[in-house]
Amino acid sequence: QAQIQSPEASQGSRFAPAHRGPARPADETDRIADPGALDTIEGLRAEAIQTRNELSEMVAERDQLKKKLEDMKAEEQKRLQAMTGEFDSQDGPPNGVSAHFLVNNFDRMLQKTFGAKYSDSTTFEQLGVMLWGPAADRFSNVVDLLGHSSMRDENRGANGVSLCDAIASRSPDHVDEASLFISWAWKYPVRKFLNALRNYCIDKELDMKSTFMWICFFCNNQFDWLAGDPHDGVTTFGENVKKIGTVVCVVDSFVARQALYFSRLWPVFEVFIACRAGLDIEFVLMSDSEAELGEMPLNELKRMIVVDVLSAEASDPDDLAKIHAEILSAPGGADFINSKVAELFVRLIANFVLSG
Repeated sequence: QAQIQSPEASQGSRFAPAHRGPARPADETDRIADPGALDTIEGLRAEAIQTRNELSEMVAERDQLKKKLEDMKAEEQKRLQAMTGEFDSQDGPPNGVSAHFLVNNFDRMLQKTFGAKYSDSTTFEQLGVMLWGPAADRFSNVVDLLGHSSMRDENRGANGVSLCDAIASRSPDHVDEASLFISWAWKYPVRKFLNALRNYCIDKELDMKSTFMWICFFCNNQFDWLAGDPHDGVTTFGENVKKIGTVVCVVDSFVARQALYFSRLWPVFEVFIACRAGLDIEFVLMSDSEAELGEMPLNELKRMIVVDVLSAEASDPDDLAKIHAEILSAPGGADFINSKVAELFVRLIANFVLSG
């Protein structure tokens, strides 16, 4: 027989609260409600915040110490670079030699070393033979100028180091990151070239002790380059021009057909790289050409400067082919580069005359 449920029982079943898990013990409710317990929780929270702040300060101190150590490491690396002349290809400019050393010390050093063999007419090409021997008998009787041939290690050169490295080992103040790339030719007389550098620094009011020049004769390790070891000179010189940022063209004559400068492919290529990269280009004439230029009407300059980059010469056939390929692949090719370089030199020479 079916049982009839009372309304009270039915209502109690319908509205009975849903089961939400075990009831919290009375003593826990009492503990949370206890003011003393609340103070304890707030104290723990404050301690946690303080600990977090202390940890943040420790992390900040660690980061500061890490940065300080990195800065110290960078300074030490810079000091070593000044001693060795080495630099990473992604870092700043390569090392150069101070103008002060070049125009004040180097000539006297050559006089003392070579005596009457060194004269006003001695060119850098001849000086190279005096230091490292002729091409047919290279390095057989090296003159250890500044100790550059006796400084040997696997990083800087197994047979010797660059003159720049040797200068840095003896007088570190005379070597630092180059600010000027010197574009010139080895056929220049040493004394006339050094005098042109002196005049440039005087005209520009430069402090020669803090002006550092990248000159291939000094800064390349000639024990490697003259030995015929594989070198990508086009890439090396091009990168150095861009890293240093300012090119100083030392020109022996403003008459292109007479100038050694325009007969050598490397100087013209260096100007080409600087023009293409939008770099600063400075200009200095050797003393003989300065006097001649002073008598030349400005309207004749453009006719006198006729550049033909493809007729300029390079001693290495591989370099010649690479430079020609670079020039021919440029917009407008050789004709465009010829006109741009000629216009550049007309403007530079005109400014030189007007400023004088």
